[in-house]
Amino acid sequence: MNKIKAQNIWKKFNKLEVLKGIDLEVNEGEVVAVIGPSGGGKSTLLRCLNKLETIDKGSVIIDGEALCTETATGTEYVNKNDVRRIACKMGMVFQQFNLFPHMTVLENLIEAPVNVQKRDKATVIKEAEALLAKVGLSDKRDEYPRKLSGGQQQRVAIARALAMKPAIMLFDEPTSSLDPELTGEVLKTMRELAEEKMTMVVVTHEMGFAKEVATKVVFMADGRVQAQGTPAEIFENPTNDRLKAFLNVILK
Repeated sequence: MNKIKAQNIWKKFNKLEVLKGIDLEVNEGEVVAVIGPSGGGKSTLLRCLNKLETIDKGSVIIDGEALCTETATGTEYVNKNDVRRIACKMGMVFQQFNLFPHMTVLENLIEAPVNVQKRDKATVIKEAEALLAKVGLSDKRDEYPRKLSGGQQQRVAIARALAMKPAIMLFDEPTSSLDPELTGEVLKTMRELAEEKMTMVVVTHEMGFAKEVATKVVFMADGRVQAQGTPAEIFENPTNDRLKAFLNVILK
């Protein structure tokens, strides 16, 4: 079953066209790694999937529900309440951790489930504690973000996204602001999610993760999907010249 189906996505900022007719399908349980040079539109695509950015043309279907539909003049979004509800099916983890600095780790996790989803606080706390155990941070429950390493903060950010019980997880270069020694902590957590068949779209420069964990790799450059396929097809038998040039640089 399709969890994400984006068709003919166009997006520009002022006169700069960033996305030029992007198509993307993600099936349930897939881990899709989106790779490519900086400025190729990868992060913008991710932000368009959950309406952090609005698209100029195209359609997006999330978990069987239309977020927006292409029209003769561009695209039309569903009403605000439905946008919010559909967007909540996706958890998002950013390059910067975006934790609330005035809240403890536990408070960061329970804030949205209690105040946005209006769920029972005692139940949410139990779930949050289980998520902290899952990412190996039970002992940081009552710490403030400033007391944590970058890797720990990013794992809290992942747990916070999971606390909303999303059907899909979106990761926007989650290790790009981390030291190499801390990157492994975060990738380990993401590998475990993949093993649990969480549907994931990961914009990443970590080629090892894309090779070993992804079920599908999408190569974006110049605002377009230039190539896509299994990790073996992309890394071992690339046929697209733009992809070949990228791999020659990145894998040296």
